[in-house]
Amino acid sequence: MPEIHPFKRLRTWTLRAAADQGQIIRVSCNLCRITHNYLPDDLEKLSGNLQLDRLLTKFKCDRCGKRDYLQMKLHFPHGSEYGSLKIRRLKDIRTVTVPVWLDDVLR
Repeated sequence: MPEIHPFKRLRTWTLRAAADQGQIIRVSCNLCRITHNYLPDDLEKLSGNLQLDRLLTKFKCDRCGKRDYLQMKLHFPHGSEYGSLKIRRLKDIRTVTVPVWLDDVLR
């Protein structure tokens, strides 16, 4: 049987469904070899209930700043991982106000 591409499986899966199943979203950068684990509930607060194939476009690597080398996997934690698996949690959402200037003529 042919193997199903991972993004075809993620097309119908949403953040809410992953949170209901107790899954963790694991995002890795293949350029700088760093991996972070996220709870779907925290990501849902930021971007809403997105489909998982569209979620990766919202990320960029903290270390190298690139988006091209990111890879996402769903992970179901084992019993031995509770208490030792590092999770990146959402602490606060800050809104930055940036002024936009327009050069105009005095009238």
